[in-house]
Amino acid sequence: MFTGLRAVVAQKTIYSAEHIRKIAYADSVLKVAILKKDSLQIAEGYYLLGKIELSAGNFLTSHVWFMKSLRIQEKFGDSYELGRLHIRIKEKEQRQGHFDEAFQQLKIAEGIFKRAKSNAGLMRTYSSLGELYVDESLKNRVQPSKNIQFNIDSAFFYQKKAELLAIQLKDSIGWANIQISLGKLLVLKKDPRAITYFQHAYNEFARLKEDNERVSAMLFLASAYLTFNQPEKVPDILKQIQQFYEKQHLHHYAWLRSLETSYVNYYKATKQWEKAFIHLEILKDLERKELMADQEGAITRLEIEYETQKKEALLTKKNEELALSNENSRTQQLFLRTLAALFLLTAGLGFFYYQLSRKNQQISQRNEVLIREQNHRVKNNLQLVSSLLSLQANQFSDAASKQATENNLLRIESMAILHRRLYDKEELAVINLADFIREIAEVVLQTFGYMHVELDYKVIPVKLNADQALPVGLIITELITNACKYAFPDNPDPRLTIVCDKEKDELELTIADNGPGLKNNLLVGAVKQSFGMKLIQMQVAQMRGTYNFNFSAGTTFTMKFKPDVLL
Repeated sequence: MFTGLRAVVAQKTIYSAEHIRKIAYADSVLKVAILKKDSLQIAEGYYLLGKIELSAGNFLTSHVWFMKSLRIQEKFGDSYELGRLHIRIKEKEQRQGHFDEAFQQLKIAEGIFKRAKSNAGLMRTYSSLGELYVDESLKNRVQPSKNIQFNIDSAFFYQKKAELLAIQLKDSIGWANIQISLGKLLVLKKDPRAITYFQHAYNEFARLKEDNERVSAMLFLASAYLTFNQPEKVPDILKQIQQFYEKQHLHHYAWLRSLETSYVNYYKATKQWEKAFIHLEILKDLERKELMADQEGAITRLEIEYETQKKEALLTKKNEELALSNENSRTQQLFLRTLAALFLLTAGLGFFYYQLSRKNQQISQRNEVLIREQNHRVKNNLQLVSSLLSLQANQFSDAASKQATENNLLRIESMAILHRRLYDKEELAVINLADFIREIAEVVLQTFGYMHVELDYKVIPVKLNADQALPVGLIITELITNACKYAFPDNPDPRLTIVCDKEKDELELTIADNGPGLKNNLLVGAVKQSFGMKLIQMQVAQMRGTYNFNFSAGTTFTMKFKPDVLL
């Protein structure tokens, strides 16, 4: 029960003005480290906060800060800072009465310092071991510790090891502090040599002009003089301390309380009870003022914590705004880079297509020239063939041969008409069927001298490609030629009907004359076996069409086919 009560009392946090000043400094270190994202400096800030909370007796809070610092420090491996942190954790465990845990922390620190080859760290470790061995709570402990027992000789052994390292390191302040620790051990052993150690510490602090430590050594020295019955030397020491406080205008309650305690002990030793009582009253007044100051400090600490929380909240908000701004900036930069990349890509593609277009245009122009040249040559060749056939026809004395040659001339002329209509206009590879048929009809009729023939012409506007226009042209040439040869002679009123209409997705072409027709089946059979009829059959088959002849009232030819182009 008493152990639990002691823990609760120890957890009550009272901050002095000095603590508040140190906390403000540690907070500033931590904030700067967080802004710089410096992990080791963040760990240092956590360490400082843990050390301050530990000095105020707030063990739980100090443990939290030490653990935060430890998690960061361990990632960087063995170092002086990591070992120092374990020494602080040892101090917390020791003050809580956890001596086995404190001993383990020092052993961990010793291993770290050895691996890091840090003599300064080992000096601190051995000095801390010396302090642990002479802890008064350990001495009065009911349940003995497993790893460590109260032992002045062991403490003296470790302090001497620390002293040797301080000499090796030429650490004057460390050496002087160890002299204080050795003097305190000798006081416990009732050994007057303690005075010598305190004197050495005092001389070294005076040489180094470390006034605060010098005053602390003087207080220990005064206490030793009283312990070893040399009170006559105490007044001069206390007078020097008093003058130092007045000169420095110091109002540190702990130091003043130590001074007044020394006065009380001195006047008790010299049996000056009245003066002892006066200084005892002063001591009580100091304790009361210190308590009030600590309470005020606690209130101030709460105010500082409130302000700090507000500042941290504001800083967090600013950091979030900054992060959002940075994210927006990164997004904008990414967008601009993407836009620039797309622009460059578009420009590159545009330039590529421009070059490709120019190249295609040049190829197109060259092809156009080649096509015109080719057409010109084809036209010339057709004219040459036509001229040769005409010359040959004039040389024939046989009427049948002459007639066959003239028929071939008309067929070639139909090809020439098709070629002219295909390539003498801007629209290549297709012709207007109505104009094409009319021109062929007029050429054939003019060739046979039948310009007076009544022409009943009804052709819908249709465009065909060359592959179908040529067979149509040859068929029409053959049929009109036959009409001029067999239907129109001795016909007082010759008439030719050409009709082309669309039925669903097919074209129906009808060519009829008003000649006598064929009444005799033998004549019909002879006609069907003629070259002209075979030519017609071949052309219809090429177009995958159907046809029929009617010879009852003149000659009527009907053909149906699916056009490849129907515009």
